[in-house]
Amino acid sequence: MDKLLAFFKNVWFRRVISVICWGYTAFMAFMAWLCFGYYFQFENPTPVFVLYLFINVAAMGLMILSRKQVMTQINSYILPPIVFMIMFFGFGNWYIIIPPVVVMLVLFFVNTSNETLKTVLGTMYLLLFVIGAAGHIGFERFMGNISFVGPDLTERDESFEELSESGEYRIVRYLDITPARKTMAYYVEYTGDDVKLPKGIAKKVYGCMPVHTAAYTDLSQNFVTWGKVKRNGKDVEILYVDGKNVRENPYLVEQISSTESSSKKSSTSSTSSISSTSSSTSVEE
Repeated sequence: MDKLLAFFKNVWFRRVISVICWGYTAFMAFMAWLCFGYYFQFENPTPVFVLYLFINVAAMGLMILSRKQVMTQINSYILPPIVFMIMFFGFGNWYIIIPPVVVMLVLFFVNTSNETLKTVLGTMYLLLFVIGAAGHIGFERFMGNISFVGPDLTERDESFEELSESGEYRIVRYLDITPARKTMAYYVEYTGDDVKLPKGIAKKVYGCMPVHTAAYTDLSQNFVTWGKVKRNGKDVEILYVDGKNVRENPYLVEQISSTESSSKKSSTSSTSSISSTSSSTSVEE
């Protein structure tokens, strides 16, 4: 027993633990990015939450163990802005927000760094959280839900999703149902940037492309569907709007335009090089 206690009290063991704890900070930064640009879907959220809670509790225990190490003290000052981004971008998803907030508060108070520095930074972070939360709530009350990715993720229709034949793109629908308006907005998303999670998936929403907005009628009616056309002997995926209007896949339009611009630049540069070569040849003659 004494040997085990001596091992845990060993300064090098605690230094290694303090370095490992930075993996938790990196994980929280990753969660902040997911809260910003992704939509979460889980088969069963309960075991996922239990796993997430275990990670936070384990990280808190390791950080308390290494609270006297400089690396952990620095970590305690970097973690609050990251947790703030999780709270701001994922506001309302309290099962994601509350565990890291608790870890952040415990770590901030138990680390043994300079008290004056803790007081100054603690005041700044407190103001950041209070003003950020109050601003978020006030804006939503008067202006509606905040969305940083285009569509309001709270209006996403989970019962509707249509994948293209290649599986690279999907059509999703958002339902805006208020006393003032009732609409159905269709977007195209690229599936290649989705992130697989335990028992679920984080679907990339940031950068999604709007396709069509229609009046809210019957949810069984689909205004946007996938189709195919032959172009230069190749099958190209397109969109049918209202069953008749043909619209290009917005992602492919961007790729085609960028390819055309690059080819134009290369042709222009080759033309200029040819003209310069011909002019130099005429000068030599």
